[in-house]
Amino acid sequence: MSGDVNTTKAAAMPPIMPGTNTSFASLKQIDAGLLNVGYAEAGPTDGLVVVLLHGWPYAIYSFIVIHNYRWRLGLAAGESRYDALEQRLATGPFITMPTITLEGDANGAPHPDSSAYRSKFTGKYEHRLITGGVGHNLPQEAPQDFAQAVVDVAGF
Repeated sequence: MSGDVNTTKAAAMPPIMPGTNTSFASLKQIDAGLLNVGYAEAGPTDGLVVVLLHGWPYAIYSFIVIHNYRWRLGLAAGESRYDALEQRLATGPFITMPTITLEGDANGAPHPDSSAYRSKFTGKYEHRLITGGVGHNLPQEAPQDFAQAVVDVAGF
């Protein structure tokens, strides 16, 4: 682990066997502006809400992911109606929600060191470096550490 050293852990999660939960029963759809977004619901209806972004556990719509990377590299135009929102997000607004960020020690994707964005989190925050050759896809490569972080942040 690196970054914030005040590590808070809830009770340990039961062991997770990689590959045992590989799909959802069904996907639901919601219109979100220009996009029709697929999402999955799992767990008890009265449980904690957990929102997992960035293509977890896989990119449901690969075109959107590919276009996003092309847009970020300046190879494709963005949607002009969102220019004002993009400018606002570009300022890097503070994140006030309790947060745990995770990083695999073998992440080959371009990314800044966690110290570069630490000051953007004004709520309770921890950064965890997951070791053992873990790459960019933590939910699949380190499901135990990932699930533990979800449980732990709920106790912040």
